[in-house]
Amino acid sequence: MNDQNHHDQTHHDHGTRADHRDLRDLLPPAEPTLTAAPVELTRWVTSHSSRLADLGPGADMAAPLDDLEPLRDLVGGARVVALGESSHQIREFALLRHRMLRFLVEQLGFTVYAMEYGAAEGRAVDAWVQGGPGDIDDLLAPRSSRPQGDSAGGEGASVTGLGQPVECRDTLRWLRRHNAGAAHPVRFVGCDIPMAGGSLAPVLEPVAAYLATVDPGALRFLNSALEISEPIAGGTGMVPAYVRLGLDPAVQDRLTTALARLLGRFTDLREIYTERSGPAAYGIALSDVRAAVTTDRTQRAMAEALAGAPDSLSFAARERYLADTLLEFLERSGPGTRVVLVGHNAHIQRSANQNDGPLALTTMGNLLSRALGADYVPLALTGNGGMTVENVPDRDHPLGMRWGRAATPDAMPDSVEALFAGVPGEPALVDTRALRAYARRHGLPEPVRTRLDTAFIPVPALEAFDGIVCVPDTTVSADTPQ
Repeated sequence: MNDQNHHDQTHHDHGTRADHRDLRDLLPPAEPTLTAAPVELTRWVTSHSSRLADLGPGADMAAPLDDLEPLRDLVGGARVVALGESSHQIREFALLRHRMLRFLVEQLGFTVYAMEYGAAEGRAVDAWVQGGPGDIDDLLAPRSSRPQGDSAGGEGASVTGLGQPVECRDTLRWLRRHNAGAAHPVRFVGCDIPMAGGSLAPVLEPVAAYLATVDPGALRFLNSALEISEPIAGGTGMVPAYVRLGLDPAVQDRLTTALARLLGRFTDLREIYTERSGPAAYGIALSDVRAAVTTDRTQRAMAEALAGAPDSLSFAARERYLADTLLEFLERSGPGTRVVLVGHNAHIQRSANQNDGPLALTTMGNLLSRALGADYVPLALTGNGGMTVENVPDRDHPLGMRWGRAATPDAMPDSVEALFAGVPGEPALVDTRALRAYARRHGLPEPVRTRLDTAFIPVPALEAFDGIVCVPDTTVSADTPQ
């Protein structure tokens, strides 16, 4: 039985455990193309990298930012600067981005802090950083509300929130303090689909309130989508993806059809809706409907990957929403708007991925680069020691995966991380545009992969990023769920 036939059979045998793969097995074999990192490039990185402030225990986040002055030339006049990470939930990456955000806001006048975080959920965060009531821990702290012993998607299951680590919440606390005395407060913008694809409720519920006054007749499509999607929801997109492996295809098609009819209603009646609600409210509701449609497609793509049939073109749906949400925000914003964008290296990279692999062919960063050109500057953050996060898919976990602590593997000789082997002590920043020019001028082999959690993925790193920061010793956030 081939993969597709097996995938189809698992849908018809719903109620039984599907014979799926571990997503890590879908990554291409990491066979190094070099036996050792090019000595000339390692020496260049050692001598030309900028050493940044130490981030060890007791690091002062309010300390002067003189060490970040090299960012001034790297960033130039760019409208969007993306700050990445090779793994989520890493303390040092969050602290680095905190300091970089401070520099970009205080020294270069950036006006927006955008994150790989739900666009709908982000509206409450924006209200809070502007001085609104409440506590950021109530909005973003990781939490679990699933009764112990319940299985994902089972009767009585409840959504579990991955949240954001304490370091991220501390950055938002700084932003709120900054805004309290700022002549031009910094906005917060979420760009992602809801709950990393885990649930449609965060976008469909506000749309229901909108339709109740604008077009109650369209609620039948929305209510149908909620009825089908709520029982399979989870804290990340992994939970509904696992459940979909055993879900009747007709049920999935009903969900997709209901969402398509809802989106069609919004687009067909654009002028009527706008007259009844105003353009701003219509734009928000339309974005939420598009997020719901994208979430459905993303969950389907993940289920196909779990069944052993990954499609890089299908995975592009989420990347398109991430990019378009930010681009549409820029179009609505006034001149002088400059955005600090935080996301995984795999999202912010400028380069496209292989069209026959398990990673999205076009990434958010690739789409932003196509649209913005030199106005988009991606900076990767990675590590070369200490501890990192290992994501282990697990259909019985409330999040659909387990976050484990693991030793950071040694850098592969053809990875960009291997070029930082001669940099001791502090984090080091390299201008990859200058490094790429040096490598090509001397005919030296460029790195062909970079770290993702405990694995290495194929990425032409010197083309994918304009700068790279490597941290010599990373630790995992205390908020990382087990």
